[in-house]
Amino acid sequence: MGKKWLIAVLVGVPLMFVAGMIYLLLHPQLTLTLEDLMEAEYTGRDVTTEVTEITDSACGAEIGCVEAYSTAEANYYRFRTHAAATEYNSTLADSFSVNYFVMDFAGKDASVNDQLFAMQQLAGTWNDYEGDFPVR
Repeated sequence: MGKKWLIAVLVGVPLMFVAGMIYLLLHPQLTLTLEDLMEAEYTGRDVTTEVTEITDSACGAEIGCVEAYSTAEANYYRFRTHAAATEYNSTLADSFSVNYFVMDFAGKDASVNDQLFAMQQLAGTWNDYEGDFPVR
């Protein structure tokens, strides 16, 4: 029984590692954080201004996010799953969601164009967004 267990471990662990790497390659959004997005340097207009991390105060029982930032343009939330992001987005009146991320525009006084650019910046991070942007 000892040899079978050792063979299972020696074969199983590398297979699990390879499967995990393939999953990350197919879902690169998993590795992007809001911190990455907030600190990124863009050649165009900066649409993540007045950045404040709000993870400790925003993410909890009410909002099951794993990371959150507030900017002049929107509050950004990152979730563990697409389903959780979509579910939270459905509770908001003025928002945008892509992949694991939700942008909430409520209470923000940034221009409509700045908010649109912020949505496009977030959606364009992976070049995989095929939807429309909300009319604001």
